[in-house]
Amino acid sequence: MVMILLLIIASIAGTLVSVFYLRKNLIRISEKNILEPKAYKRVLNYPLTVIWYGYLIVFFVGLSVNNLIFT
Repeated sequence: MVMILLLIIASIAGTLVSVFYLRKNLIRISEKNILEPKAYKRVLNYPLTVIWYGYLIVFFVGLSVNNLIFT
């Protein structure tokens, strides 16, 4: 029981941290793009960041769903 509770707390904390850093990095990229003259470089800054943090968010949400439903 304690292990399940710790996993749920870790997954919620991981989700919140991932969302926080996604937001922080998107703001950072937008500030960095102000100085970038080429449009394709401005656009290419976003996809890998969104893919990585999207993966982390889905992982942590899946971890909590797995522990809430299947245990």
